[in-house]
Amino acid sequence: MINNKYFFKLLIVLFVSVFPKITFAQEECNCEILSNNIKENIVDDKDSLEVFKNINLLKKSKFKSCVFEGFQIEFDYYISNRNSKKGYYVLQKQQNLLKKMNCKGQFDSAIYSNKAYYYKIINDLEKLSFYAFKSLKVAEKSNNPEKQIQAIQALVYLFTKMNEHDKNWIYIKRAQKLIEVQNASKQNVRNYRWLAFEYESKYTLIKRKTLLDSALIFANKSKIGAFRYKMYNEITNFYRVKEACSYHKGDVKNALKHIDSAIFFAKKVKGNKNMAPLYSAKAWDHLDNGQLAEANKWMDTALVVVDNSKDSAGKMMMYFDSSNLYSSTGNISKSFESFKIYTKMKDSVWNIKKVEKVNELEQKYNKAKNEKMIFELEKTKQLYTFLIIGGVLALLALIFFFRQRTLQNKQKIMQTEQRLNRARINPHFFFNAMASLQNLSLQEKSTKTTLFISRFAKIMRQSLESTYEELVSVESEIDFITQYLEIQKLRFPSKFDYQFHVDDTLEINELKIPGMIIQPFVENAIEHGFKDVDYKGKIDITFAENGDQINIIINDNGSGHNLEKKDIKHKSRAMQIIKDRLYLFNKQNGSNASYHVQDSNGTNGFIIIVSLPKTY
Repeated sequence: MINNKYFFKLLIVLFVSVFPKITFAQEECNCEILSNNIKENIVDDKDSLEVFKNINLLKKSKFKSCVFEGFQIEFDYYISNRNSKKGYYVLQKQQNLLKKMNCKGQFDSAIYSNKAYYYKIINDLEKLSFYAFKSLKVAEKSNNPEKQIQAIQALVYLFTKMNEHDKNWIYIKRAQKLIEVQNASKQNVRNYRWLAFEYESKYTLIKRKTLLDSALIFANKSKIGAFRYKMYNEITNFYRVKEACSYHKGDVKNALKHIDSAIFFAKKVKGNKNMAPLYSAKAWDHLDNGQLAEANKWMDTALVVVDNSKDSAGKMMMYFDSSNLYSSTGNISKSFESFKIYTKMKDSVWNIKKVEKVNELEQKYNKAKNEKMIFELEKTKQLYTFLIIGGVLALLALIFFFRQRTLQNKQKIMQTEQRLNRARINPHFFFNAMASLQNLSLQEKSTKTTLFISRFAKIMRQSLESTYEELVSVESEIDFITQYLEIQKLRFPSKFDYQFHVDDTLEINELKIPGMIIQPFVENAIEHGFKDVDYKGKIDITFAENGDQINIIINDNGSGHNLEKKDIKHKSRAMQIIKDRLYLFNKQNGSNASYHVQDSNGTNGFIIIVSLPKTY
């Protein structure tokens, strides 16, 4: 039941609203007595008596906007319980009311969204497509993110049913951008849960493990609000995501544990509990655990439950699912019977003409914006006719200006690239390395010389290859710097130590950065920072995630300020190399990569922080 304070607040305000003295204080298009918080509590209450008590209070209001909201809550209740007939009846009354109101445009999106949900329930994908696109268009025009998310979710369902997975993923990512900037609310709990399911579903298609990690991240975001607001249905969905991810990872023991938790919380849900998919998931977990009898038992239970459901699409897929499970347990007769039922239901609700119609509707939606722009241009075409000659002359001047500027930029880029190719790695390092190699070979015959040659050859090859590859993986860059540092340690035994620190969240085998971006700083620390110190040097190299950027932090305990005074020429050379690299990188990628240098928190040495955009 909803919190009593919301009920009494609603009752008192409605009572006051009947007095003539304040009749005109209420806007026809804005039901001020119904805040989002009160509305959410009414919608989430599955006790039908309490829900309809509040719905009737709203429908008795003097204000049409409040009556409209009463119909909206009633429609949501019937649709959530898969009662399509009563839902459609309420939708018709809501539409008739809207015709009598002077704020039709404000509620258009709600009507289109309701129609999309209705046709989703009855599995009419053609009309679902039509109203989902209309709802999205109106929501975009009114800049209503929540209505846009609802419309996009309907379209994702549509394209999933059509096996249009590429389109499906485009709309999922579009919804994700909207969801991640919304404030915490009960609706956003549902939105994050929806994202978690969609990412888990995407994993089943392409088997990319990072999708499961993302699914769990979104599920955990949903979990926080679900437990805070005691949204048992969403808690159930959280454990369903956990079960699915454990199942995909082959952790059947935890999968069974999570599905049992999901079933436990699902039984706490009032009204429609939708237990069949939970029992089906439990059946598959038992199958993977080799418990065939248990698998058959729980799938039998799922079919008993789904036969009482009004969700024809869900019932159809459950029979398809059961056919596969029974086949895996060796129960061929049940498998065949389930498949026959599935085929019969599929033929009755879907055909190829509907697919073609949905694609046609999407094309109309995508063309709508362009057609509107063309229409506006046609209306103003005559107004700009007399400016054509002046415009052409101005265009020619701009072309000449930008051509000159482009040529200057190309020349600058070529000069920068030449400097970088000459300065891929310090020539003095190669000379000193070869001298050390000569001394080693003269002094001793050992594996040390072979190791030195091997490492030296590897960094020579990587240095030359970086001339052709602007971007390398973080993993490759770490390997290159490691080889470089190990050669320097052979040159300067016991002079310094080094250590890498990498955030666990970074995919270092896929994340790309400019090659040799940190080598000049490391070389600077070894050759000059540790030159005259009487203690052991230390270099820490950190790769840290920072939103949509990656920070590379090089921290040394060298001579610090003394280096700036003694060897400013060498320090400037390292800085110039990085400036050139970042200048080219920003030009080619339209980014704002940068670096800055700061003192090492009052101790010796420097901290250099290089900020780069995430690139895959």
